[in-house]
Amino acid sequence: MQINDDLLKNDVPANGQVTESGCIKLCLQENANLKVLFLGNSITRHGVAEAIGWHGDWGMAASAQANDYVHTLVRRLRTDGKIVSYCTANLSEWEQSWNDALLPEKYAAARTFAADIVVVRLGENAGLLDRAEAFMPHYRRLIEFFAAPGARVVVTDLFWEYAPFDTAVKALAAQKGYAFAQLHDLGARDDMKAVGKFAHAGVAAHPGDAGMAAIADRIYGALQDRGGDEKADERGGDVVGR
Repeated sequence: MQINDDLLKNDVPANGQVTESGCIKLCLQENANLKVLFLGNSITRHGVAEAIGWHGDWGMAASAQANDYVHTLVRRLRTDGKIVSYCTANLSEWEQSWNDALLPEKYAAARTFAADIVVVRLGENAGLLDRAEAFMPHYRRLIEFFAAPGARVVVTDLFWEYAPFDTAVKALAAQKGYAFAQLHDLGARDDMKAVGKFAHAGVAAHPGDAGMAAIADRIYGALQDRGGDEKADERGGDVVGR
């Protein structure tokens, strides 16, 4: 079984990554013609956590908001001429609890956002060891809850490899016609992490600027890939750059 040791050692708490009222953040652009929803955990957005030496309110462990994968990808889409509104939802509480009742209770605004593209970039906090198969029905319900008819969905595997989950997500993408971005090899490379930039080992194991840029690049590439588009076309989905 392939598993990244950082997944086992990660001690960045899943609870309290954002404030109770701040789990959703909307960034709206006038006359937007593309809406992107990011469903994630600390890699997508983590609020200030003085106890572990994290002072940002963006994707851990980028050096600045502009350098996390969310803002890097949005910037690239805007360079393509898109007028982009986006929404980030930190789902770490749902992720570690598997409590699907939290979705309508806490995240209804992200669903109402009615994104054209839904990026699903999570799983590290789900306690997946020997439980990946049991988690997948919850993962599927998560996507079904947030992805409106016609939305383009892109899923990723874990930044810190866990083969049973990574393989299951890739298979789901093939089955459903979702775009898929492989990330698990990045988490094995120190140059993709923030090693040496934070005293807290869990924070330092998160993607640094280079890792965030690579995540954004792979998600962007997956959105350009016509693989799986036949199913998306049947739903009336759009592909960026088409």
